Amino acid sequence: MNSGLIARRYANVLYEFAQEHQATEAVYADANNVYEALSGSGEAMAFLTSPLRKPSEKKALVDKVFANVVSPTTSRFLSFVIEKGRASMLVEILRVYGIVFKEHNGIKTAVVTTAVPLEVQKQESVLATLKQKLGAPVEATFKADPSLIGGVVFEVDGSLMDCSVKRQLEDIEKSLAI
Repeated sequence: MNSGLIARRYANVLYEFAQEHQATEAVYADANNVYEALSGSGEAMAFLTSPLRKPSEKKALVDKVFANVVSPTTSRFLSFVIEKGRASMLVEILRVYGIVFKEHNGIKTAVVTTAVPLEVQKQESVLATLKQKLGAPVEATFKADPSLIGGVVFEVDGSLMDCSVKRQLEDIEKSLAI
């Protein structure tokens, strides 16, 4: 079976489980934190994906690292995934849970790229404008790319709007080309 489908099924189960315990937001925060911790640790991932390690060893590691950090709902789910022999898919399941959570809550994901880093106040202003224009909550990541020269590039849920000076200069260059 396709690992993407499996991850989606487990993520949906986690969302339903979290809903039953009125903990979807807490589990979302936990899922992001556990995802970051595990995906950033080659050692932890090697341990969790190793066929030489028993599920009880994997569960002990996850309990030791996350038991006092995540909600009981998340902790139970992590144990469940390991018991089902899907520890190697844990990171992907948590990533997909983030997508499922956003879908259920109408949250848009944006990447905002500017030529220079934006100050926090300006980021908040851009975020408020995006929220108003999209009519939905927005989670944004801000990046800086000096090659843009000026302006801004918005990528919202896969749709791109390039308002950079670089793009405008490229358009002018194309229109002048013979």
